[in-house]
Amino acid sequence: MLLGGMFMNDQETTISELKQKVLEFRKKRGWTGMENPKDAALSLVLEAAELLEHFQWKTGAEVKREARLYGPVCDELADVIWWVLVVADSMNIDVSKAFEKKLAKNKEKWPEHLFSKEKTLEERDRAYYRIKAKHRGGHPLAGGEEDR
Repeated sequence: MLLGGMFMNDQETTISELKQKVLEFRKKRGWTGMENPKDAALSLVLEAAELLEHFQWKTGAEVKREARLYGPVCDELADVIWWVLVVADSMNIDVSKAFEKKLAKNKEKWPEHLFSKEKTLEERDRAYYRIKAKHRGGHPLAGGEEDR
């Protein structure tokens, strides 16, 4: 897709420009206002499942090596981004601001000192599952008194 006569790229294209491209495409086809946020979110999940299908029965390394999957993975990832932008538009969400707020929450939820390279994989896993348990009301891999 071209933006201003040049191919778009992550270094120069803003989220706002992507939102505008999606909106223009939808307007030209009479699709604006048709999706409510629930339906757009459902479409997002369906596209994410289509992306995941390319990874089924393969390791991550196998997917990376299989050149024939690159194009289809790009297509499905673009579809996921498309629907993220439609949900954001339908709910008037500033994606960058939402991302920044969530990053701040994640920094607090997942303290760097618990996941540093100096920690063993077992220590990092234990911290991960304990945090999951704290926020979800329990997790079977969080460990308990019997682990101490």
